Amino acid sequence: MTTLQLVAELAVAVLYVVGAVFSTVYTLGQSDRFYGSWVEGAWHEPARWFLRNVILPHAKGFTVALILFETTVAALILGQGDLAGPALVAGTVFCIMAAVVSSPGGTVGNLALAAIQTALALAR
Repeated sequence: MTTLQLVAELAVAVLYVVGAVFSTVYTLGQSDRFYGSWVEGAWHEPARWFLRNVILPHAKGFTVALILFETTVAALILGQGDLAGPALVAGTVFCIMAAVVSSPGGTVGNLALAAIQTALALAR
């Protein structure tokens, strides 16, 4: 693995750590408000329906699962073991799913992060 690949993987892991901290500190206490803003910003009706009818009614539980996911992905990437590659793939899938329910700008950002994680996983 090159130094650039290692730095990129560590940067991705840090993004997941930041996400887990944000989800714990803010989203967990403001889950209805946070996911409600996603409903408002989603760029297509199926995403708004999904957020409104699946995520919002279970916002706290979803947030706890999200925190566990983000923490696990970050730990596996930071550990640099055999599971770092699968963690990057899981992150890719997560970002694609987030892109589907995001605002237009969020979609672009999530797809970019998915592409980076895919490239890093393939380079392992």
